[in-house]
Amino acid sequence: EVRDTAPKEACMRQNTQLEWEILEAEEEEWAEVTMTAAGARRPVRWQWLATALGAGALLIALAVMTGYRLMQEAEAGIAATGQHIGALVEIETIRQQQSDPASGLTADVQSVDIIGSAAMVRMVMTQTSSLGEVCPHKELLFYRRSSAGWTRTGPIAAFWGEKEAIETPTLHFDFHELDRPYVEAVAGPVDRFHRTLREFLGLPPMGATERVTVTVVPRNVSLDLLVDGTLVNSSPLLRDCNGGCERTTKFSAGLRAQLVTRSLQESRVRNHVRPTWEPMVSVLADWLIGHADELSATMKDGAPVPKNMGTACRTYLLRCPITDYAAYSSYPGYGEYRRMADAYAGYQFYDALVADRGPAAIPALLAAFGTEETWPDVVRTACGVSVEESQAEWNAYLLTLRKTLEPAADEVSRFAR
Repeated sequence: EVRDTAPKEACMRQNTQLEWEILEAEEEEWAEVTMTAAGARRPVRWQWLATALGAGALLIALAVMTGYRLMQEAEAGIAATGQHIGALVEIETIRQQQSDPASGLTADVQSVDIIGSAAMVRMVMTQTSSLGEVCPHKELLFYRRSSAGWTRTGPIAAFWGEKEAIETPTLHFDFHELDRPYVEAVAGPVDRFHRTLREFLGLPPMGATERVTVTVVPRNVSLDLLVDGTLVNSSPLLRDCNGGCERTTKFSAGLRAQLVTRSLQESRVRNHVRPTWEPMVSVLADWLIGHADELSATMKDGAPVPKNMGTACRTYLLRCPITDYAAYSSYPGYGEYRRMADAYAGYQFYDALVADRGPAAIPALLAAFGTEETWPDVVRTACGVSVEESQAEWNAYLLTLRKTLEPAADEVSRFAR
């Protein structure tokens, strides 16, 4: 007989029970529960970073809102300042109108630019004559703010912007940003005029290192200011354009006049022009400016169409138009009339000289002004003929002219009868 002899304690072991609870939840709720559990274990440094990023975003938003508000306030302030200055311009115009009722002035403010405590006003001034003629012209006015308010001042360079430069074969332009449209418009045509002018006067071509400097400055200067060979010009925006003139055209005309003055000065030095003939060179300057638009055609085709060409002007080829008393004998005792007659005679002399002998006669004449002391010697050296031979040419011209005019004269006489 077999018996179980194992102790009873082995059968009395404690039973351990595990209790499970299954939660019934939707997928989104389950994700929220699991994320919350994971977040509870996130390190403290990540929480600090999240807080800092949130605070930074808030500060940026506040800065943007503040900046936008300040920009709006600044724009409103600028607009109010512009209106204030516009009203000030109108008041000044009214005062000018009251002091001169016949002027018929009105002012129309187009824009107001403000830099710091300075303002530039673009406006159109319109003047109406007693006959009803309306003449508008553009102006720039400048103001500075002080404890006494806005007061008129001269041009303020800050409004012209940064310095810039343009080069052509014979010219170097120094100017500011605001004047670029005007410089670009005239640079090419004025350079071509300059090269033609130098050829017309018999001066050598200019190299790249010999360019003439043209400085355009934001202030009022004399139109014919030359400083050590540099041509100084006011900004075209500051030029007086009463009468409806175009600023670019006026700017170009001023530059051409300066180049004539400079080129003739170079010619004086090269040819050693005697003081006796200086008045003739001065008249030549006026003639060149008057014929500026014709010089290119003169050099290409041989001669321009002379102005007021007639028998009177050709007589000056026979004598010096500014030293011979006969040139102004019809105005005895009147210095002013004599000066006018001198200018007229000299101008007509150059008309006739170029028409008869071509543009090459001008360099020859300038060379003769440096070597000869009397007019007969000048004529022989410059033209290769004596005064007597010039007289013979003149007589032949008169004979030809008379034959040309006789048929017309006969027709007029027949009609009169």
